[in-house]
This record gives sequence, structure tokens and C-alpha cells, in this order.
Amino acid sequence: MASDNRPGIGDLLADGQFVRVWLVGVCRGISQWLEMLVAGIFAFELTGSPFMVALLFIVRLAPLTVLGSIVGAIADRTSPRLLLLAGFMFACCVSGSVGLLLAAGVTDYVVVLFASVAAGIVWTSDMPVRRRILGDVAGKDRLVAAMGLDAATNHATRVLGPLAGGLIYQFLGPAGAYLLTAALYLAAVILVATLTAGAGAAAPRAARPRLAEQLREGFAFSLRNRDVLRFLLVTIAFNVWAFPFITMIPVIGSEQLALSPGWIGALAAMEGAGAFVGCLILAMGIVTLDPRRAYFFGTVLYMAFAFTAGLMAHALPMALVLVCIGLGMSGFSTMQSTLVFQLAPPEMRSRLFGVIVICIGTGLIGVANMGLMGEWLGGAGAVRLVAAEGIAALVIIAAGWKELWERRR
Repeated sequence: MASDNRPGIGDLLADGQFVRVWLVGVCRGISQWLEMLVAGIFAFELTGSPFMVALLFIVRLAPLTVLGSIVGAIADRTSPRLLLLAGFMFACCVSGSVGLLLAAGVTDYVVVLFASVAAGIVWTSDMPVRRRILGDVAGKDRLVAAMGLDAATNHATRVLGPLAGGLIYQFLGPAGAYLLTAALYLAAVILVATLTAGAGAAAPRAARPRLAEQLREGFAFSLRNRDVLRFLLVTIAFNVWAFPFITMIPVIGSEQLALSPGWIGALAAMEGAGAFVGCLILAMGIVTLDPRRAYFFGTVLYMAFAFTAGLMAHALPMALVLVCIGLGMSGFSTMQSTLVFQLAPPEMRSRLFGVIVICIGTGLIGVANMGLMGEWLGGAGAVRLVAAEGIAALVIIAAGWKELWERRR
């Protein structure tokens, strides 16, 4: 019976269209996590303020809130392939320009702030556009394997990105890191350009409602389906109280552990390593979990170990805790897209992905909270308090979610 699940990855990697879309995610992921770490280290060295570090994440998340559902709706009305192509061309130009400015000696906080906004705009296209194309190319029978593989490689980029970012920052400075980011975006442009026109095609014109109606239907579907609503509430809880933890890694690494940029990058990579291992286990079918429970309890595990990370005073135990945080992340990230395809009918998937992007955008509230707490309590104190808030929120969400607790075969 295991053989019914496991050939999926081999089949996917033999599909040229799938591989191209998957590699686009690899390029985007490495550039995102590389730039995120480099921007945080640069901002803390420049300002010494945890909140100014958090502000970079706030402006990165803001486009998700503003544009998330709009991008999902537009993806139903035009070619998702063209949307991806335009987004990566824009990101390539911005990152290249920032790298050249930094190389010319313009070491201004506003420069990396602008780059973070641009990265956030590109991020809005990943969930409703690239992952939708990925799921469509994979098909229903290979869906869990496709999303597990994509989540696993995304987390592998969370290892490679911070490692590369920390080392490049230490030896070539932030300019070298941003120029590498531009090169990765250029590779994504080439991959998207080589996709066939039918990959991620727009919906037939007769099937496209008006844009405002699409947005309304997406929110209405989410609110009237209690199962979907609970799923979205967990998404919000993760992004408000769990994800902001990563903004404090450069702060804790510098402030509490006194690490160099290279070692901060290595430390940050441990979270990605744990998530990569967990996602690969799920993608290969070694462990089979109910999607809702993996999603919910993965979030619980993440927050519990984030609280523990706030107690660590040495790099080695912190690294081990970060691996455990990553394992929690694997359940959340693997099952997010899987649940969308399971819970939503085909005509609602892009719209529900758009709603999810808005839920992800609520992370700017959590990042602002984390930044302010970091100013008052320091990085370690902030992650303890925010994680405790998140666990309390999850207890409330789980109390009325009957689908989470019912027994399944």
C-alpha cells in the first residue's frame, strides 16, 4: 500500500513543467531567506534597534495584506504565468539596484527598507499563483507529494539562504548578498519564461465573474464554512504569534549569543533544516498524518519550542531547539496548500489562496508586537511572551473545531 503514495515524487521530477515551477520556488525561496537575514543583520548593525529590524518584516508583509486576495482573483482572470514573470522581473531590477547602491557606499536604512517592500510584493504571487500552477500541473493523485516536496525544498532554501547570506555578508558585505539575490530572481525569470503557455492557464472567459464578485465570494466561502474558518484562524495565529520569532534571530544572535554574521546565518539555518527533514518525511509518506492535526499541532509545537528558545543562553542548545521549531513548521507548511485543495472546490481555490495570503499578511501585526516587545524586554524576553500569547490563542481555536478531534480511518 505504501507504493501507492511513494512513486509520486519520482513521477513529479520526470515532469518537465512541474520541475520548472518547482525550481522557480527554489530560486524565490533562497533569495527570500537570504535577503531577509541580511537585511536584519544590516539593520541591527546600523541602528541597534530590534524594532527597526522588525520594521523590515512589517513592510515585507504589508503587500500580502493589501494585495493578497486581489492577486488571487486576478490569477483567475489572466495568465498566472505572466503574473509570475512580471513579478520576478521587477524583483530582479530592485535587488540589482540595491546591490549597486550599497556597493557604491550608500549604506542607508531606507535602501533595504525599499528592497523589503519589493520582496513582499513578489511574495504575494507565491501562494495564489505559483502554488496554484504547481497543484494544477501535479494533479489530484500527486497533490500531497507535490505540496510536500515543494514545502520540503522551500525549507531547504531556509537552510541555504541564511547560510549563504551570513557568509556572503561577512566576506562581501550586504552589496554582494543583494547582487546574488538579483541573480536568483533572474534565474526565476528564465524558468517562468520557458513554461508552456498552457501551464497555469487563466480560467475560460465565460467562467470569470467580476473581480469584486470574486473577492466577495472568497470571503463569503471562508466565513460560512466553519472548517475552513478554523483553518484560516490557525493560519492567522501562526503568522501573528509564531512566524515573528524569526525576526529576533539576528537580534538574539548578536545581543545574547555574541555571534558573528556567519554564525548567525548558520544558527538561522537550523530552523530550516528541521523543517526540511519534517517535510521530506511527510512528502515521502514515511509518516502519514491527518492534514488538520498536522497543521494545528505543528503550530503548537513551533510556539512551544519558540518559548523554549527564549530561555537559551548558548548557541548549541539554541541550534537544537531551532531544529525542533522547524519540525513544527513542517506540519504547518506541508498541509497548508494540501488543505486548500481538499477544502475548496476547484473554482474557489485561487480565491481561497488569496484569502490565505491576507491571513499571512496579518503577520505584520505580530512582527510589530515582537519588535516593540524586543525594545522593552530584549529579543529573548519578547519571543517568550509572544509564544505564550499564541499558545493561548490556539487553545481557544481548538475548543470548537470538531473536525480536528473526530476520529478518521
